[in-house]
Amino acid sequence: MYNVIGDIHGLNCWKQLVREDATNIFVGDYFDSKDGKSKEETIDNFKDIIAFCKTHPETIMLYGNHDLYYILDRDYRSRFSHPEYRETYLRLFTETESFFYGVAYAIEDKTLVSHAGVTKEWYEKYIGVYHGESPRLVAQQINDLWLRDKTAFAFSSNVTVDPDVYGVSPTHSPLCIRSWILPEHNLFADTPVTQIIGHTPKEDITLVSDRIFCVDCLLHTPKSWIIE
Repeated sequence: MYNVIGDIHGLNCWKQLVREDATNIFVGDYFDSKDGKSKEETIDNFKDIIAFCKTHPETIMLYGNHDLYYILDRDYRSRFSHPEYRETYLRLFTETESFFYGVAYAIEDKTLVSHAGVTKEWYEKYIGVYHGESPRLVAQQINDLWLRDKTAFAFSSNVTVDPDVYGVSPTHSPLCIRSWILPEHNLFADTPVTQIIGHTPKEDITLVSDRIFCVDCLLHTPKSWIIE
C-alpha cells in the first residue's frame, strides 16, 4: 500500500495522514507557509518529518519547486517566499539530503509520483525521445539528472511561453509545470501510466484529467491518496 501526501508548506496535518501499513510518499514543498505559520514552526514541522523518516526508513521524500529554489546556489527565486531564510533552509536540506529519494518515484511501474508531473517536451529536452520506457526507468533518469544538474529543473531554465510567470510553458520541469497544462503534454499520454502530482492547490484530491491526480489539497482538505 502507498500513501501519497500533498504539499506540506509547514502544515502538520501529515501527522494524522501517515500510515503504519503503507509506504508514505511526500511530494515536496516543505517550507513557505500559506497559512501564516512562522519560520520556527515550519522548521520544527520539517524536523518532525525527518524524525518520522528515521523511524520509517521506507518513507519517500520528494523535492518540490519551493525546495529547489532554496537549494540552488544561483538566483532562480521565482517561486520561494523568503529569500532571507535561504541559508537556514539550505543548511537543513543539506543536512537531511540522505532522507530524500529525489524528484520522481515509480509505484510498481504503473504510476509515477512527482511534485508537478512530467511533460513530453521537458523529457525530450533533457533526457531524449520517449519510447515507452517504464515509470521506474523514467524516475531513475529524472533522479540521475537531478544529481547531475539541478538547474534543469529550474523555472528560469525552461520558460518558452512569453510571458510566463506561473508555469504554463510545456517545457517546464516535474517541479514547475502547472496541472492544467500537463494533460495536453503528458509524457505518458498514450500509455496506461498514471501520474500523481501536487504543486497546484486544489480544494480536494482532484482528477485533473484521465490518469492524472493532484493531491495538493492539505490547506483545504487534510486528505492523502491511498494506492493499494
